[in-house]
Amino acid sequence: MRDIPQAVLPPFCEERLCALVRERTGIRILDHQLETLRRTILEACQRFGHAGCDTYLDVLRNTPGNAPEHEHLIAGITVGESYFFRDQSQMDYLRRVWLPETIRRRRQAGDLRLRIWSAGCSDGQELYSIIIMLHELIPDIAQWNLHLLGTDINVTALTRAVRGRYSSWSFRATPEITREQYFKPDGGQHWLVSPYLRRLAKFSYLNLREDSFPSILSETSAIDLILCRNVFIYFDPDIVGQVMRKFHASLAPEGHLLLGVSDLLDSATLDGFDLHTLGNTFYLARHERQRPAPETAQPVAPRRADAPADVGAGEFSTECSTHVATGLPARGPAPPAQPPAQNLYTSLIRLLGSESWHEALAEVEQRRRSGDDSATIWQFRAKILANLGRARDALEACEHSLERDATDKHSHFIRALILAELNRLPAAEESLRRTLYLDRNFVEAHYQIGMLQLRRGQRATGVKSLRNALTIAERALPERRLHDAAGMSHARIAAILRNELNMYDDRPHAHGGKRR
Repeated sequence: MRDIPQAVLPPFCEERLCALVRERTGIRILDHQLETLRRTILEACQRFGHAGCDTYLDVLRNTPGNAPEHEHLIAGITVGESYFFRDQSQMDYLRRVWLPETIRRRRQAGDLRLRIWSAGCSDGQELYSIIIMLHELIPDIAQWNLHLLGTDINVTALTRAVRGRYSSWSFRATPEITREQYFKPDGGQHWLVSPYLRRLAKFSYLNLREDSFPSILSETSAIDLILCRNVFIYFDPDIVGQVMRKFHASLAPEGHLLLGVSDLLDSATLDGFDLHTLGNTFYLARHERQRPAPETAQPVAPRRADAPADVGAGEFSTECSTHVATGLPARGPAPPAQPPAQNLYTSLIRLLGSESWHEALAEVEQRRRSGDDSATIWQFRAKILANLGRARDALEACEHSLERDATDKHSHFIRALILAELNRLPAAEESLRRTLYLDRNFVEAHYQIGMLQLRRGQRATGVKSLRNALTIAERALPERRLHDAAGMSHARIAAILRNELNMYDDRPHAHGGKRR
């Protein structure tokens, strides 16, 4: 940062900026980071033409999370030095113990799948390191269904991860033979990750503080291994506790969590985890928390299969969208008036909105035993099972729902997400197109079909689908909740979409003609 003077900011401005960063990201600015924060702010004022810190602060408060000022700030305060195969003891544990044992168990069970999430992935070196190890440990890797996800709040870092271009310094813990096998020179001192490895990795924007997970929408459910190393050192204890509870819910039974050696946790934060040590390495193994017995649901009258059903298993809005009937078979006479679905399923909707999947499943089963065989109850069951990692059972529940109401867009959408998780990508895309046929303004479906197209290497069409989703999200009421994404508003998914587009769309001013 040449030509930038010694960083000096008014104390009140510095305090408010630290508070804003913590509110938006959960990151606590430590004393030794204050100089970096000050320099980042002064550089931003010079770059974007702001008169001073107070003007910059006003801009941050009143612009979306993908505004250039926001991106510059996040990039400045989350600069994390990373490199391939960082922390040799943990990498050795994965290479020699956890990965071989997990691969062996899955082979014996005939279940060739593995789900790994690098949370706070920075430039992607950690996730690519895992992929290299998997390539070396699984000779028939093409036969496996691998879900390898990296997330971060630093869009600049995510863009570098998507491109997979690294300097020689990133390979300081990598054997030369490994670098030559999986990377190719790209001029000077830079290397490109092989296209094959890049296709296996998926990178997405996710804010551990603000965003809701686990969710099949963000593909953060039923994870076998989460790596979140050297992230918690920046969080306050209460935020660490919140994230740890969400990690627990995101892990599959017996799933593992790897933290950094500096990520110290107290005993309360470890609720639901067993701490294990192996040499110089420690890891956390998930176990089930003791859950209070759910209240017994009162029997309800079964809901007619042909009654209006615009309720799915997510965060539920009292505003119900309508089905697009064009080209669909004519429906019979309107059935007798039924109580709104929200009234029939109030307690169940509450459980789903809070992501209490086990309690919600217990209530669904009780209602089925009481005679509720409606499309809606099967749709609920599909969403719950999918978030519990029981993809095949969830797919079967979706089919039951669609047998009862083939025009329910939410069941088609959930079916698409499950098919994608099962790596049945053409079928998933077909189901998403059926969803959009029923409702061309279904923002979640546009988003998912864009991500699916990017996953299949269709960059141009994928970016176009994401831009369609963004247009729809920006036209909606900002605080209106999405039907199929718990805890997410249209304003929030719009911010996520802008960040995703910044990662994948290389055109200048690609987002509606200007950087918002």
